[in-house]
Amino acid sequence: MDKRPIVDCTVVIPAYLKNNQDLTWLIEAVDSVIEQTVKCKVIIVENGSEYLPDLIGNISIMHSAKGLSAARNSGIKASTTEFFFPFDCNDWLPENALEIVFKKCPDKGFLYGSTMLFSQIRGMGDQHLYEAKPYDFREVMKMVYFPNGALQRRADWETIGGYREDLPFLEDWDYWMTAGEKGICGTAIPDTIYWYRQHAGMVGTNKHSQEWERVKKLIQSFHKDIYQGRYPAMCCGNKTQERVPWVPPRVDELVAGEDGMMLIEYVGGNAGKMPFYGPVTNNRYVAGGTQTRLYIDIRDAITNSRQSPGLLEIADHGRNIFQQVAIED
Repeated sequence: MDKRPIVDCTVVIPAYLKNNQDLTWLIEAVDSVIEQTVKCKVIIVENGSEYLPDLIGNISIMHSAKGLSAARNSGIKASTTEFFFPFDCNDWLPENALEIVFKKCPDKGFLYGSTMLFSQIRGMGDQHLYEAKPYDFREVMKMVYFPNGALQRRADWETIGGYREDLPFLEDWDYWMTAGEKGICGTAIPDTIYWYRQHAGMVGTNKHSQEWERVKKLIQSFHKDIYQGRYPAMCCGNKTQERVPWVPPRVDELVAGEDGMMLIEYVGGNAGKMPFYGPVTNNRYVAGGTQTRLYIDIRDAITNSRQSPGLLEIADHGRNIFQQVAIED
């Protein structure tokens, strides 16, 4: 007899599978939910797959229009629990993830935790931890920095209006900005509650492409008031018509070699390597983990632009993530 506690939550898993590898990842994802230390409901939302079997364990399977947002919305709408937890079909949950989020669930808003990033097989050394950062709406305006795997209330999803179904990607960024505008903000916990598989999906394929920039500008147009400094009375403490002037960070005089390259150091909090793109040259730079120092084109250091900051101007929760390295004579 299963004596695990029951939590009032539905895990919603959209599934668009293209091959047997995707099916294998889906089964691993579902197993990680079934094996939780607490019991919950699970809905798999098929949205155009050809590889989805008729039955995976004792799991509800429904169908929706093609598209990640449509699948998420359909699954959440079909849920009957107070809470839901979006979960991508190629990710994985630690066995106590849902137990932790319910023990630490705030009275309002949503809750997210730290994320383990991995590529292929868990435990094979290709993973690194992305520690959960405190909720800050101004940071959300730059880009979402926490996973979709967040404990949410169904009533909040209704207030937000669901995920926009006409966006090809970055629908989660738009969703979380709308949430903040509606007074629905997040609480971060340090516990690792989500394992996110990094692979060549929609975001990986389109990131920093012309289409990526087009979609970013489109989403920003949906929220034009906040980008003009006019904030609603939100749970984050912002006031209507508040305007926050942007002041470029102060740095020492830039020093570059004859080749126009300068040495900088990554001092951010991410424990793994990440790509960064020069706002002027569009050069790809990699930093983080054991690779902290790197040479960049001096033109990518400072732009004095809030929309396209240089690497020395990029801040994470008010703290610059790169600093110039002094060259000794």
